[in-house]
Amino acid sequence: MAAGGLLVNGRVVKNAARLRAGDQLLLYAPKTVEPEVDRGVRMLWEEDGVMAIFKPGNLPMHENGPYRKNTFTAIVWQEIGRQWSAVHRLDRETSGIVLCGNTSQIRAQLAQDLAQRKMHKEYLAIARGVPQSSAWRSEGAIGDLVDSAIRIKKWVVPGGLSALTEFTVLDTAGDSCLLEARPKTGRTNQIRIHAAYAGHALYGDKLYHPDEAVFLEYFAHGQTSNVTARTGFPRLCLHAKALTFNHPVNGREVRVEAPMPTDMATFWTVLQAGSGQ
Repeated sequence: MAAGGLLVNGRVVKNAARLRAGDQLLLYAPKTVEPEVDRGVRMLWEEDGVMAIFKPGNLPMHENGPYRKNTFTAIVWQEIGRQWSAVHRLDRETSGIVLCGNTSQIRAQLAQDLAQRKMHKEYLAIARGVPQSSAWRSEGAIGDLVDSAIRIKKWVVPGGLSALTEFTVLDTAGDSCLLEARPKTGRTNQIRIHAAYAGHALYGDKLYHPDEAVFLEYFAHGQTSNVTARTGFPRLCLHAKALTFNHPVNGREVRVEAPMPTDMATFWTVLQAGSGQ
C-alpha cells in the first residue's frame, strides 16, 4: 500500500466509502526520515519578553514538506522554551537574527512595528560581479514572473508591489562582491531579486540564478554537485546581520548584531585568496 492509503474495516479504499457507526479506519503513514539540518540555534539577546535568536543557514522556520521536527520553531520550543515564537521569518537557507516574543501581545506589537517599517534590518550578501557604484538604491516593483517555467518565481515587473532596497559594497574579490543590503520594504525574496536584477546574483541562489535550468534540476533532484557548482556555494549566501527596533515593553532602542557565520566567512576568504588579495 502507498503512503497515505486508507483502510476501512481492513479493506483498501480507492475513491470513496460510505461510513457507518463502528467502522474502523486505518491510515497507512510509514515513518519518514527528515532531511538533516543545522541545529545550531542559539540565543543572542533577551530582555523583558523579547529574544533575538540566531538561525543557522540550513534550517526551515516552520513545519513544511518533509520537515516536521527539524525546524527553527521546534528546536526553539525544545531547547529554549515553548513560550517563545518568531515574529518574522527567514528563508530556509538564510542565516541570522530572528526576533521572538514570549506573549501574543508582545509579538503583535513587534509585528505591527515591522509592518509599519519601524524596524531597521541589515543583511550581508556575497554576490557575483563588481558593481559600478559603491552604493545604490533598487526600487523595482516586485511581482509574479508569469512567463517563467518556475511557478513560484517573482521578479521586477510592471505593476508589481513597490519595493526598496539599499545596497552598499563593503568589499570586492576578483569578480565577486560583499554587499550590505538594507530592505526598506518586506517583499518576498526582495534582496535576492533586487541584487540579481542589478546583475549581481547571490552565490548559492538556485531560484534567481540566470539559468532557470539550475533551479529546475534542484527541484527535481535536490542539491546535486552540478547545482552546487553552478551556483558556487551549497546554500544561499545571505545573512541577517543586524536588527534595530524599539522594545515593545520598555520603549528602549535596541540593536542586535550577529557576525557573518563561519561558512560564509570562510567562503569569502577563499574568494579573496583566489583573487590574489
